[in-house]
Amino acid sequence: MAIYSKESLDMLRQKIDLGEVISSYVSMQRSGSSYKCLCPFHDEKTPSFMVHKGDSHYHCFGCGAHGDAISFLMEYVKMTFVEALESLAERFQVSLEKVEEEEKGPNKKRLKAALEKASAFYRFFLLHSDEGRPALEYLYEREIDLPFIEQFEIGYAPKQGDMVYKLLKAEGFSEEELQLAGLLHIGSTGRKKDFFSERITFPVRDRMGAIIGFSARKFKEETFGGKYVNTSETPLFKKSHILFGFSYSRQRIAKERKALVVEGQVDALRLIYNGFDFTVAGQGTAFGEGHVKELLSLGINQVFLAFDGDKAGQEAAVKVGDLFQGKGVEVLILALPKGSDPDAFLREQGKEAFSELLTKGIDYLSFYYKHLSSSQDMSSPSKKNEIVETIAARVRAWERPILVHESLKKLAEVAGLPQEILGVEAPPPRVQIARSSPLGPSSIDPDRILEMDLLRWLLLSPDPESFSLRAIQKNLSKEDFKIPACAGLFGTYLGLSFDERREWLTLAGHLKQKEEQDILNELLQKKVNKQKIEEYVLETIKKLLHRNWTEKKEQILQKMKQNLSSDEEIFILTKQFDDLCKNPPQVLKD
Repeated sequence: MAIYSKESLDMLRQKIDLGEVISSYVSMQRSGSSYKCLCPFHDEKTPSFMVHKGDSHYHCFGCGAHGDAISFLMEYVKMTFVEALESLAERFQVSLEKVEEEEKGPNKKRLKAALEKASAFYRFFLLHSDEGRPALEYLYEREIDLPFIEQFEIGYAPKQGDMVYKLLKAEGFSEEELQLAGLLHIGSTGRKKDFFSERITFPVRDRMGAIIGFSARKFKEETFGGKYVNTSETPLFKKSHILFGFSYSRQRIAKERKALVVEGQVDALRLIYNGFDFTVAGQGTAFGEGHVKELLSLGINQVFLAFDGDKAGQEAAVKVGDLFQGKGVEVLILALPKGSDPDAFLREQGKEAFSELLTKGIDYLSFYYKHLSSSQDMSSPSKKNEIVETIAARVRAWERPILVHESLKKLAEVAGLPQEILGVEAPPPRVQIARSSPLGPSSIDPDRILEMDLLRWLLLSPDPESFSLRAIQKNLSKEDFKIPACAGLFGTYLGLSFDERREWLTLAGHLKQKEEQDILNELLQKKVNKQKIEEYVLETIKKLLHRNWTEKKEQILQKMKQNLSSDEEIFILTKQFDDLCKNPPQVLKD
């Protein structure tokens, strides 16, 4: 994250119309000089969520939710701090000035602009050209109608291989920009041609909904290449981390902490279009760790896998299910008919039938056992032994001891075996294992972790004048911090007024060091259990005070070990050490 100038952040804060921002996501009604609506953060029947005209804060008189535009986008739309900042800057046309330059690289804003223009051209060509008519008819045959096309901005790349190149070059985009955006291919002979041609195009979007590439499907057998062609790796398009449909589904996934994973893009769009807007698909590569990490960042605890009903789909469900189950996420596999996929199932049997499928999802271990045993003679003891050992080995490779223990119990139940055969016993006590990292063991800084915990409780408390702030101010000062950036953020926060503390934008503008803004960004991504805030705040304060007390004693001991010429100095140090030992730190309470 670059550090932005206070002047540009102040300008953005002045230009933000909070009512306009919130109205983009929630239906609000005018009430005198205010706007009100049902609170988006808790269930209620009478509107108690208010925004006063010209104010920079919202407040819910029902649940106490309070914040500014940044916090709304982070809480409701599930943006990161930087995403919310850049989204608001773009909406209100404010140029954020960077105090320090980031690493050199392509102008990603320009690349996204080129992709948006290409998408508009593809869409126009599909709907308004003679060449696009067969592609349009193909979509209609698959029950992809005009509202569906318009919602997801489906288009058509023409057969003539340089139309997009000529159009965007005339718009002022360079050949290098078009190559970096994944729109232009330059052959060994220097011939320039569009990357996509004679294919139906589906825009691929990032978390915030900006187009970062395309997935293009052929609809004629004679078209060269595979069924799908995707944008190659670019500065924007990293397929191992891209979840197709994520921008449409992110909000509901985060709210309900569940996701539906499918294999195909059309499967994902069909489900989202029919109200299952917690659906995502991998993008041009096998579903992997990067995709799982994206969903885990939204706090999911349950995932449904709706893969094709053939053998390949079942094999994929086993592999993908293992990635989630090993992280402690409950996996349920939907039993689609053989030869069917989610798109076909929805078109043939409808939304209600698919909703019923969701209620009948098969747990991962039962599915895995059934999948392996379906083609084997289970009356053979050796075959059953092989299958059970195969599954048990996968389970034992999972990270969490309790998860392994309980899953082995479940496997024994599924296979009809005594638990003792699989070595099920009380889970071992958790042992912290030092894991290697590129930076070595010293990359884990316990002081930074402890101080970040304290700042997290301070910043993410429901009210800046809450118990957390009173307890922290009573017990700690800036000098109690060892990490300079943490000390700087702590001091800046306490130096702000009550209202300023409620605005992340204002706080960011007062931070002088890049490291401080980086820490703020990191802290705001974390969720806290507000029900236990008093307990956790006191515990963190206690740890900080005890750390500093222990270090002071150690410093005195080190001085005493030195060859000191003065008996008086030894006497003074001894007394200081004794006083410290007699007076361990106590957390002061109200």
